[in-house]
Amino acid sequence: MYNQRDIVEVNFLFPDGTFKPHPALIVSNDELQEEEGFIYLCLISSKNYKPQYCYELDNDMMTKPLAKKSYVKCQILTANVERDVIKKIGRLKKTYFDEVVEKIITSIF
Repeated sequence: MYNQRDIVEVNFLFPDGTFKPHPALIVSNDELQEEEGFIYLCLISSKNYKPQYCYELDNDMMTKPLAKKSYVKCQILTANVERDVIKKIGRLKKTYFDEVVEKIITSIF
């Protein structure tokens, strides 16, 4: 089982219909995942397009550094099932996760 704040690699469906593996942050809580069977994720990208919706990640914020400078794309959320996850990459520390959640709220609502 994967947990909230885990950073995982998952195939993202893009608007052109293609799938591409990307890191993603699990934002759904563990209870919701258990009840619904879905994992809600936020895309992580090395691109800083639309910076008003991005949360910049620093390697000190995570349990394991990412290979590239990365940004949580707070406006790009998806629901996947556990079998869609390719692998776990690391975990975001709680303080920074709380900031990401705030950024998601301001980006979407």
